[in-house]
This record gives sequence, structure tokens and C-alpha cells, in this order.
Amino acid sequence: MPSESQSAFFSRITAALAHRGPTVDLPEDLEIARVVNGGDNPVEVFVRRVEQSGMHPHRVRGEAALVEKVLELTTQLSARSAIVPNEEMPAREEIVAGLRACGIDLLNPDDPDAAFTADVGITGVRMAVAETASMSVVSGEGHRRLASLAVPAHIAIVRAEQIVPDLLDWGRAAATPPPANEVLISAMSKTADIEGILVPGVHGPGIVHVLVLE
Repeated sequence: MPSESQSAFFSRITAALAHRGPTVDLPEDLEIARVVNGGDNPVEVFVRRVEQSGMHPHRVRGEAALVEKVLELTTQLSARSAIVPNEEMPAREEIVAGLRACGIDLLNPDDPDAAFTADVGITGVRMAVAETASMSVVSGEGHRRLASLAVPAHIAIVRAEQIVPDLLDWGRAAATPPPANEVLISAMSKTADIEGILVPGVHGPGIVHVLVLE
């Protein structure tokens, strides 16, 4: 069988995705399967479970405090280079200006190799889920998933209003049409050998800081 060119292969995938059929509606009554109920404070639950997962939560009030915390963390990480995608995130321009003032090299987020050489990636998220301490990152437009998946350290910025109680809420708020790719980050990268010894950071960030902007 003759080999298929890469362009033809991706063309077939694109054509197939254009005819994926109607979306499946969620059941009307979701409460029977809900883990985090409406009476729980989703921010409190999210922060607690972020810490339980091994990530590092930080609650900040206001964008000035957010910028200060980002610069503090990059200093603690001894970062000399960073990647900040051209996506919508709180205080992005102020963060970029602060990093430059600290002498941190800002790599081109459109360079596919940048995330593999940057010391830290700083990104926003599409949504966060309190139940599983998950953060949704998507591809497309200015979003660069590798800025959160390939760097040794990731700083994620979450607005408090982006936090929903349960995965059911995340499913209900899914984008239509869906993005080309969406990843739920629930902890730093880790793997285990045959003896069950857990090693973080093998396939991605070994350190994840989560900044919750209130």
C-alpha cells in the first residue's frame, strides 16, 4: 500500500471532524451524580484539592498582587527564560513588562521549540474544576498548550469566577464547536517504575503553581 502524505492524512482528519454529528445533550437531572454540591464554596474546594494533589495554590486579590506573585515565583524558580502565550489572561501585559524588567528572557510563544527550552511557562486557563482540582487548557488562536505541558515549571492563572464545582459543570459549559484539543491538568507530570516509586516531572512540569485571582 503506498504511503500517504502528511498533508493528505491531516486533510482526511479535518474532513471527518467537520461531520462529527450532533452533540449529545446531558441529562436534565445532574444532581444524582454530583460530587461537589452547590452549598460548597468552589474556590475553597479547588484550593484545598490543588494542594492535596501536590500542586502549589496561591490566592491573590487584585491584578497588582497577581503580578507581584508571578514575579516572586519566577525568582524562586531561578527562571532565566519564560514563555507567555499571546492569549487572554489577567494582567498579561503587566506580567510581561515585569519579567522583562527582571531580566528574564521571553521566548517566542509561536516557536514550537520554545516550550522545551523555557524555564517556566505562564498561562491562563479556560476553566477550572473544584471536584478534581483540574484546569482546562485548549489549543487554537493564541493558546499554546506546550507552554503548560512541556516546561519544567508551570504557573497557571485562574480567575475565581472560572472555577466550577464539578466535572458535570465543565461538561455543560463545553465550547461549541469544541476546540481542536483540550487538556485537563489535575497535577504535575509524574510516572512510577515497577516498584511503585513515583517520580514527578518526567513527561512535563515537575512543579505547578496555581494562582487564584479573587
